[in-house]
Amino acid sequence: MADLLKALHQGAALTLECTDEVYRPGPLTLRLADLMRVRPGETVVDVGCGTGYLGLLAARLGAGRVICTDLLPEAVRLAEKNARRNGLCRVEVRRGDALAPLAGESADLILTLPPQMPFPTNFNPGRYGGPDGTDVILRILRQAVPILAPRRGRLHLIHSAQAHPGRVWKAIAEAGFGRETVATVEKEWRREEAEALQKGLYAYLIEQVEKGEALFEKRRGCYFYPVWFYRLTLGPGAGERG
Repeated sequence: MADLLKALHQGAALTLECTDEVYRPGPLTLRLADLMRVRPGETVVDVGCGTGYLGLLAARLGAGRVICTDLLPEAVRLAEKNARRNGLCRVEVRRGDALAPLAGESADLILTLPPQMPFPTNFNPGRYGGPDGTDVILRILRQAVPILAPRRGRLHLIHSAQAHPGRVWKAIAEAGFGRETVATVEKEWRREEAEALQKGLYAYLIEQVEKGEALFEKRRGCYFYPVWFYRLTLGPGAGERG
């Protein structure tokens, strides 16, 4: 079933079609849409674009070129349709895993909310991030370095404390990125919501907390975890490292 979503961020308006087959923009995507900064004429990449929400907004905010990527063919078709609906001809949608469709190309800004839910098996490709939640994040970090323009390239990344924070922070530093946390959102880990996604997911995340691979705080019998909005920038020479 399809419906239309009207969006307004930073003075730029969009109308997007949403369907049950493609991840619908949630509060974290909407928050990033308010936080991201696009410079006129830049090349912007929306990784895991879904409906194309962030990429289309970047085009509306003055990006010279926008490339949206998604692994799901349904998302590629929908993002293309939404680009046409909004009259945005500077947007190209490519099917592929993370930044693989941009091999050999360069960009100024990358926007992404990667799948990062930990679990032993891939229960949902749109959410699953590997056994500790970091698989997709680490892959994007590795792929981003040769693509981003040295010194001016930025990566806007949303990182949940469900995905092994220590491992992600170490990978960010080793890739040569400077990390600035521009916003933090606190969320509650609810048993009923977790079990609706996958049986055993709630208990698995609590085990991750006990092993130090997820960062939760228990208050009044409930678990809470932060979600961080990072602005990552490449340091001198990082663009030459693979």
